[in-house]
Amino acid sequence: MIAEKIQFESVKSASEAIDSVGSNNSELMASRAIHINLIIRQARGVDAKSLKKIYNEIGAEVAISHQAYYEEKDAITDMIIMGTVYQHREARRILVESKSLKPYVDAISAAIENSDEVRADPKG
Repeated sequence: MIAEKIQFESVKSASEAIDSVGSNNSELMASRAIHINLIIRQARGVDAKSLKKIYNEIGAEVAISHQAYYEEKDAITDMIIMGTVYQHREARRILVESKSLKPYVDAISAAIENSDEVRADPKG
């Protein structure tokens, strides 16, 4: 038995590798193999804390300022959102009804779905 590190450049390449071992449901598994980090600048602290809570509940992470974390009045923070393609999509599904977080959800979704790691054709 040999263990080797493997890296995937995209959901497509992960799906192909998963298919090659004879596994089923490779598209879903592939979305869990690709990790994408995003930065959102100048978010309202209360919104950042809400997003952090949702992402943490699904096993992902959001880095925010301590002012936002401790809910200081009028806090503004940058956020680094870290998760797999699957986790970003799951967060979108959970937050679909949230009117106050919709601009963040839309921005995150656009960044994820338009990224080279997710598009079927990374060149365009």
